[in-house]
Amino acid sequence: MTIVMMYCLQMSLNTHSFLSNTIPVPIHAGLSFINIKGIAMNLITKNIYSLFAAAITFNTNYVFAEQSTIDSIELASQQHNLSELTEIAKNAAGYDAALVNYRLAIAHNIMGETEKALALLDIAQAVLLDDKLGADKSEANALLAQVYGYRISIKPITGFYYGIKSNNALNNAVQIDKSNPRAHLVKGIIALNTPSMFGGSKQQALSSLNASLIHYQNDNNDGYKWGQAEAYVWRGLTYLALNDVQKAVQDWQTSLDLAPNYTWPKVLINNNKQ
Repeated sequence: MTIVMMYCLQMSLNTHSFLSNTIPVPIHAGLSFINIKGIAMNLITKNIYSLFAAAITFNTNYVFAEQSTIDSIELASQQHNLSELTEIAKNAAGYDAALVNYRLAIAHNIMGETEKALALLDIAQAVLLDDKLGADKSEANALLAQVYGYRISIKPITGFYYGIKSNNALNNAVQIDKSNPRAHLVKGIIALNTPSMFGGSKQQALSSLNASLIHYQNDNNDGYKWGQAEAYVWRGLTYLALNDVQKAVQDWQTSLDLAPNYTWPKVLINNNKQ
């Protein structure tokens, strides 16, 4: 129960006690009996219901991210645990709901279920675009940029439309907080996966991922901390694209050191042994 709702309940109890002790039996006024006690209780009850409604609305729309939920989402995602992600999604709200549905979209797309993946991205996108979302604006925009970007990877034909949206969201994320490691992570991912003829660049990807990993060292944004191990995977993939297999494997090993159960860097290391 929130502080607002607790206050409403206490107000109701206090009011009932006050009226019971201070307001007498109905008072005669002309030809009518006016039940002051009843009117007062009715008016106050209406106000209390309004406060309860406001409290419920606040709870629904302004759910703040919880680090424990974020950690659970990331662990399940790293292990490709679809059932656990699905279970988390049942109770997730706000930013947490956006992140878990984004992670679920990746899992379903890997399984070849593209329409399911797109439907999950619809959910994540709707949450992040809700004006009433109480999440950190830089974090929300960074994740939104990645949601748009992943849409493009599923349906490249939508690249022009969602590319503009992704770029705008990413610029907003960086402008709001230049030290947000997830904003630089997404910037690096997009630069690596975008064809050079459309502005993609391996060197730009490397620069952004380097910045991301530097900012992760001072990441104290509780409730939004995720992606450090993933950033090492993406920088490793960038090194691989630049034909530096040794540095790539080193980054993937660092990713595993941070997240020992992370299956992606394990597979990459096994596939690129020299």
